[in-house]
Amino acid sequence: MSCPLHRRHVLSLALGAAFAVIARGHARAEAARDGVDVIGNVVILAPFNLSVVRRGKVRAIMTVVANLDVGDAMLRERIAREIPLVRDSYLRCLDPYVDQLDMKSSLDVPRLTRLLQKATDKLYGEGGASVLITHATMRRV
Repeated sequence: MSCPLHRRHVLSLALGAAFAVIARGHARAEAARDGVDVIGNVVILAPFNLSVVRRGKVRAIMTVVANLDVGDAMLRERIAREIPLVRDSYLRCLDPYVDQLDMKSSLDVPRLTRLLQKATDKLYGEGGASVLITHATMRRV
């Protein structure tokens, strides 16, 4: 009598494990769709674009790709869940930079890094995550 019961338990455990793997893959796909991926300690963000507007017209598009180096696993998971908040904070902090941007000069990547780091520190505390800019360009339109 205990043998059929044991088989059912094993079968339910195997099915549960299979569903957990599928759900984890689905959650990862959702995160990638939302513009985030985590590899090791690095939270990889999707690129974001800012319009450079002069005299009411878009004159250039600035593209920035930033990643976050986060040592703490719990903070890394929190940041991955709060990506829309992070992106909103980044776009808001870069608005004044874009308004003052000289169209004839190149982007000041160290300044961009400082601005994004300040926004990150506001959200998650100082030293929690380090901003790494991997790509910053301005394309004139």
